[in-house]
Amino acid sequence: MSNYAADYVVVGGGLTGCTIASRLKQSDPAVSIIVLEAGPHSEKKHDVTTPMGGFALQDTELDWHYSTVPHDGTQNRKHTLAAGKTLGGGSVLNYGGWSRGDAADYDSWSKTTGFDLWDYQSLLPYFQRSERFDPAVYSPPDLSQPGLCGPMKITSVSVSSLKRLYPLKEPLHAAWRELGVSKIAYGCTGSNEGVSEWLENWDNGRRQPAHEAYPLDGIHVLSNSLVSKVFFAERVDATTTQRPKATGVLLQDGRRIQADREVLICAGALNSPTILMASGIGPRSIMNERNIPSVQELDGVGANMIDHFALFQLFKLRPLNTGLALGHPDLSDPAFSLGMPIDCVVNEGLPRDLLEKALDEDGIMGTERDTLLEPGRCFLEFLVLYHPLHPAVPADGTHVSTSVMLTLPTSRGNVSIPNRAENPPVIHPGYFATALDRLALIHGVRWILQLMLGTKAMQPYVEAEVPPPGLPALHCGSSDAEIESRIRAAGAAHFHTMGTCALGSVLDEEMRVYGVEGLRVCDASAIPAPIGGHPQATLYGIGELAAQMILQKAASRSGD
Repeated sequence: MSNYAADYVVVGGGLTGCTIASRLKQSDPAVSIIVLEAGPHSEKKHDVTTPMGGFALQDTELDWHYSTVPHDGTQNRKHTLAAGKTLGGGSVLNYGGWSRGDAADYDSWSKTTGFDLWDYQSLLPYFQRSERFDPAVYSPPDLSQPGLCGPMKITSVSVSSLKRLYPLKEPLHAAWRELGVSKIAYGCTGSNEGVSEWLENWDNGRRQPAHEAYPLDGIHVLSNSLVSKVFFAERVDATTTQRPKATGVLLQDGRRIQADREVLICAGALNSPTILMASGIGPRSIMNERNIPSVQELDGVGANMIDHFALFQLFKLRPLNTGLALGHPDLSDPAFSLGMPIDCVVNEGLPRDLLEKALDEDGIMGTERDTLLEPGRCFLEFLVLYHPLHPAVPADGTHVSTSVMLTLPTSRGNVSIPNRAENPPVIHPGYFATALDRLALIHGVRWILQLMLGTKAMQPYVEAEVPPPGLPALHCGSSDAEIESRIRAAGAAHFHTMGTCALGSVLDEEMRVYGVEGLRVCDASAIPAPIGGHPQATLYGIGELAAQMILQKAASRSGD
């Protein structure tokens, strides 16, 4: 087997991996970098550029298509988790939504870990560094928050085309006002509460994969290269204390890739912890059970798995109002295919009494309780999409779909290494396991039912909810128990897995793995607490920050 060596070895060619590799190379063209991508190149065989093409990429060779163990909290169902397995990673499979969390979400990271570099104001320059917002998005102009000079083009539905005017936009806004939601928010400003226009990183209807926005010119990319583990060399530091130093990785086919400076794990929240475990870094019980020599005991590896659990619903339009969703001839203008069939997003908090009741029931105290009780925290995201988004329902203009998503879940799952190296990770999702998640999502689903079926603005357009086969339809009079039963029977994740190698428990302030040298984890695994919105905007910022930290270390080394 041929072997390779480079200054930096990046494991995973997804959002953060491409960002870090590109920035390191731009800063120092002489540096050598290898990016190891487990999946194939995507462009030749699949439609990876159009919004509708993205719907067909799940469960293909570009998707890890992981399955969880049966989860008793959701009627012993196994959940399928999509994750990008190609150069570009999730940026090739996602639906292009661009949103940061609230400032308070990131501030909670700093409070939880004690790391000053991870609050919102400290992270903001790195978020901005990735973005190139169309200035027309903000009216009245507020250009202090969005980035204007980065590689990733960001726009809004209305700015993308004057013709992209969905007929249900104004009735939906009126319906939200009936429910008391009238505040107009602007995405990516640190405060998401209210109704805001949907932001996206589609560029005139074309996807912007990470490896195109962050070019990999001069970087050695090895596709179909699955990493088995990191290997280490013993090192004696100035205090004569031995600390293992990562010096490369072993591929599943037996090749060894040497890293002269650092190994950077960017394999995603489902794969990064299992790579660490296979390398001897993780809970001692797992190392002993799998007969893996322990390099560094860290109980946080694989723990703290966070995902945005949600309920997706389908609604049938009244027969005389079928020109309101994609698939109808009235919406055949190409402008409607420039991005996702959506125009606004709503983020809302919870009633104080409901929130305190849930926190009391869950026994949440201290810093976590204080941060969740801060005014303005958004626990729910609401979307209405002008498309059924269901393979069994024809896209003929007769149906729309909705999503109610938990943005700040307190339920946690975990990821573990399989018994056999060729098997996928063992994923215990832990969804819908706390009182807060239960009460919040029931509250949110009741709101979406009221929005679609109980407001004067929407009654002329929506006939009824269409339930999954074998389940009763929900309506405005449905009880909490009926809504909870539906969530347990049909709730699903938004594929926003994070937290499994978290800052503070596994990683230090600069994303370095505790107890070893030359090894960082720089992806969604590092996120210590949940964030609102959709994570790609945050992940590009994390990649930008990681690159800066690595460059600063390289500069200090050269100055010694």
